[in-house]
Amino acid sequence: MRLPVIKRKSLVNLTPLIDVVFILLIFFMLASNFIKWHSLELSVTKPEEMQIDHEAISLIRIERNGSYYLNDALLPLDDIIGTVRQQALSNREHPIIIQPEEGSYLQLMVDLLERLQILSDANISLAKPNQN
Repeated sequence: MRLPVIKRKSLVNLTPLIDVVFILLIFFMLASNFIKWHSLELSVTKPEEMQIDHEAISLIRIERNGSYYLNDALLPLDDIIGTVRQQALSNREHPIIIQPEEGSYLQLMVDLLERLQILSDANISLAKPNQN
């Protein structure tokens, strides 16, 4: 004797799909970066527009190894910021030029620019990298 085969509609169970979506949501929430992004405002001038007295500037050089020089003197970053701040407060037109060495890390320059943000009206310029 043969029993009749009853065809049932197959139902799609959405519970596993919801679980997978929930796990992906948690993964991306935990893997995302919650650091507040900062922006630095930079203005670029043409070299022929710059009138600089080379005796009265603060040239900050950034070396490949992470050391900073202020007018050819190796100083810690805190000392450079303090010196430049005093010069900028006494003379608002005092130019500050940042010159990275070829191959130095961009993060070193960004750290320096963030520290110099306290000098909101300062005359800060970027120079071409020093190709030593």
